[in-house]
Amino acid sequence: MFFSIILPIYNVEKYLKECVDSIQAQTFKDYEIILVDDGSKDSSPAICDELAEKDSRIKVIHKPNGGQSTARNMGLERAEGKYVIYLDSDDFITSDSFFQDIYDKIQETDSDIVLYKYSKYFDDSKTLDKCTFTLDFAENITDSEEMLETLVKKDAYYGMAWVKAFRREMAIENGVVFDTNLVCEDMDWYFNLVLCAQKITAIDKSYIAYRQRAGSVTSTLKLRNLTDYIFTMEKWNEKIQSSDMNEKKKNALMGALAKYYSNMFITYIRVKDPEKKKHVKRIKAISDILNYSQSTRPQQIKKVYKLVGFKGVTLMLTVLDKIK
Repeated sequence: MFFSIILPIYNVEKYLKECVDSIQAQTFKDYEIILVDDGSKDSSPAICDELAEKDSRIKVIHKPNGGQSTARNMGLERAEGKYVIYLDSDDFITSDSFFQDIYDKIQETDSDIVLYKYSKYFDDSKTLDKCTFTLDFAENITDSEEMLETLVKKDAYYGMAWVKAFRREMAIENGVVFDTNLVCEDMDWYFNLVLCAQKITAIDKSYIAYRQRAGSVTSTLKLRNLTDYIFTMEKWNEKIQSSDMNEKKKNALMGALAKYYSNMFITYIRVKDPEKKKHVKRIKAISDILNYSQSTRPQQIKKVYKLVGFKGVTLMLTVLDKIK
C-alpha cells in the first residue's frame, strides 16, 4: 500500500463526507483512509462507520476526546502505507490527480517529504481563493538543506501538517509524532520531521481547499495558543542554536523560526485575555531570533522592533489588522 490518508475527526458531520468523497475521487487508488473519531458528539461517528461499510480501504478508530494530536498519532500507529498524508476533515482535495502527482514525484526523486500548496475556501460564499505563494522555484530541488534555505528566503516555509506527504518509516524510526501537550503542535512536529529528512521536494500546485469557517480552531484564539507558541519558539531556539548541525541548515531553521516569531505578534494581538501581558517578558527575551530574518515580512518586523520595540510593533499590527 502506498498512501495512508489520516483524518482526525471531531464534530464535522457537515463536512466529513465531502472530504472523504474527494479522496475516493482520486485516479490513483493504492491507498487506505484512516478515520480517527476523536470522541465526536454529533453524527460523525455514525458517518465514519457508514463510509467504512461501503469501502474496504477505510479504517475507523473511535476514541475518547483527546485532541487533534492524539488522533493523528493514533492514526499513524495504525497506518500501513509507505507515505502518510494528514488531512483535516473539514477540508477537501480540489484535484483528482493529487495522489498521482505525489506518487510520480516520489518515483522520480525518492523524496522523504513532498510539499504542495493550498487555497483558502470560504464556507459562507463557497468560493476558493487562489494560493498566495509559489513553489515554482523549488520543483527541481531535492537536497533538504538547499530546500529549507530556499523556502525560508522565498517565504514559502509552511509548517502545517496537511501540506506535505512524508515517508512513514522515516517518521516512525525517528519518533516523529505530535506533542499532545501543545495546541500549536504542527510547528514543533514539522521541525522534528525536517531534521531527519534527506530529500525534500515540492510540487507547485494547490491541492487542498482550506476551509474558513466560524468556530474552527484557528478562528478562536485563546491564551493557550499564545503560551504554547512562545514555549515552542523557546524550545527550538535553544535546540537549534546548541545543535551540531552545519551552519547552512542552522541558519535555514533559524530563518523559519524568525518567520514564526514575526507571526507570533498577530497571535498576541488577537488573543483577548489580559493575562497575555504576563508573557511579554518571555517574548522579548528571545527577540534575537529576528536577527535571522531572511524574507520580507520578518525583516520588516525586525526593523520596526528595533525602532519602536514590542509595544510599537503590536500597535502597528493592531491598526493594520483592523483595516483588513
